[in-house]
Amino acid sequence: MFKKKLLTLSLGLLLCGMGSGTAGAAPQFKNNKELAAYFWNQIFNEHHTAVIDELTGDSYIQHSPGFKDGKQAFKEGIAGFLKEFPESTAEIKHLGADGDLVFIHNHIKLNSQDRGQAAVDIFRIKKGKIVEHWDVIQDIPEKAENSNTMF
Repeated sequence: MFKKKLLTLSLGLLLCGMGSGTAGAAPQFKNNKELAAYFWNQIFNEHHTAVIDELTGDSYIQHSPGFKDGKQAFKEGIAGFLKEFPESTAEIKHLGADGDLVFIHNHIKLNSQDRGQAAVDIFRIKKGKIVEHWDVIQDIPEKAENSNTMF
């Protein structure tokens, strides 16, 4: 249950975190896709959670039902997730944008042996800050009914 809840927070939690930080200020971004990809990789792959303070808006709206609204709740959730799963990764497979929304199709794994989950996280970006998050997450089965991958 905790695994599902934490992974459901996926990007939602991505935007908040505590602990290890990035060195210096975040770089300038050409567009919202670049900002979201940087944010994602810093949190979920580099585990540099200070980026949450730099790139998340003061008013953060969370649509993932297992988590409360707000930047602080997000930070606490990510900190707990990374502490419990220090080997976790979330590889971006596809990235797209439509106006102020960025979509990240990703492969979340708790460790190198985990089949993981396929997830789509959606972020709304306003004035260079992530201000809203949605996600849809699906376990990767041991056996599929077709030969296509989930990515």
